[in-house]
Amino acid sequence: MKTLYFDLVSGASGDMILSSLCDIGVSADWLRKELSKLTIPGFSFDVEKQKRSGISASHLVLKWDTPRTYRHIGDLLAMIKTAGYAPRVLSRCESVLLRLGKAEAKVHGTVLEKVHFHEVGAVDTIVDVAGICLGLEKLGIDDIVFSTLVDGKGTVTTQHGVMPVPVPAVAEMSRGFDLRILDIQGELLTPTGCAVLTALGRQEKTAPSGAVLAVGYGCGDKSFADTPNVLRVFLLKGDGPSPTNRVCVLESDMDHISGEIMGDIAGRLMKAGALDVSWLPVFMKKGRPGYRLTVLCVPEKREEFADAILFHTRTLGIRVRLEDRVVAERRPAEGKLRGHVVALKECSYKGRSFIKPEYDSLASISGTTGVPVVELMDELRMGVKRRKR
Repeated sequence: MKTLYFDLVSGASGDMILSSLCDIGVSADWLRKELSKLTIPGFSFDVEKQKRSGISASHLVLKWDTPRTYRHIGDLLAMIKTAGYAPRVLSRCESVLLRLGKAEAKVHGTVLEKVHFHEVGAVDTIVDVAGICLGLEKLGIDDIVFSTLVDGKGTVTTQHGVMPVPVPAVAEMSRGFDLRILDIQGELLTPTGCAVLTALGRQEKTAPSGAVLAVGYGCGDKSFADTPNVLRVFLLKGDGPSPTNRVCVLESDMDHISGEIMGDIAGRLMKAGALDVSWLPVFMKKGRPGYRLTVLCVPEKREEFADAILFHTRTLGIRVRLEDRVVAERRPAEGKLRGHVVALKECSYKGRSFIKPEYDSLASISGTTGVPVVELMDELRMGVKRRKR
């Protein structure tokens, strides 16, 4: 497994992340060819070598004609979709742009569909996001880890006016992550840089382990007296730590609703995209029997799910926390069982692989053949064992 570890020496921007990927092996010529599929008028770029505090780093220089369209988030997504990139590139681009768009919508009091960028910012954003996701795919990156988020202080002038640093969108996306403010006037962590890291990666207090394949540096335009304005990236290979991702846990104890209502809210939450929903019987105050509802979701959906729980259950409070979970890698697959196609998950963890059948698929075969699901599970396991011998 290949892992990228971003060491935020003095923040990060989209172009610094992309520059750092060029510094560890993403060819500028290859990137030009891929980014040309976005059909941005007059677009070109160069990767230059510059020094920051004596450190040689890659620096991205973008050029393009003044665009007249693709200002809204939906326009940027449409451009990437029509470029014909690989599915994982597209999925990663969507994750970053949606995280950025939702943060901007919240802090500016609007809806996602109305979030827009100034023409210059639109080109900068789409090139950075698409270029980064293309670079990740080219390098074969499976896991992205980043250090403590770093930003400056003071104010910065934007298209919306003078704003405090960290700018509101960065402050919003930093919720749940460790953030350090340096004694430097100005913006060090941009919304695009923050969106890329928090949408695609996970934060760790210590760097992951693994064989170091490459070390690269991307730099911004500014130079500081006491801090090198660079983003350092390590390309690692190996088993590394247990694969993890950060999830939001919402939990509420309720003694006023029935099992039917609990089943109803569970179904609604799963349909809306919850990662998991479960409930346990508990004894509450005055000896009353009740339920403890526990919901797992991606962090950016916690408000949506908290609203749904409160609305549909009339509970008076919800505990919310962010946790890291260890996960096995998985991908969908198919097998044969008694002449029928059975849906499977092919899973792997630290070099060991295993399969898990999808229950609904087994239940369908059981309904057709009359063989109990438990027997079908046993047959499937025995078949896998025989193939491994």
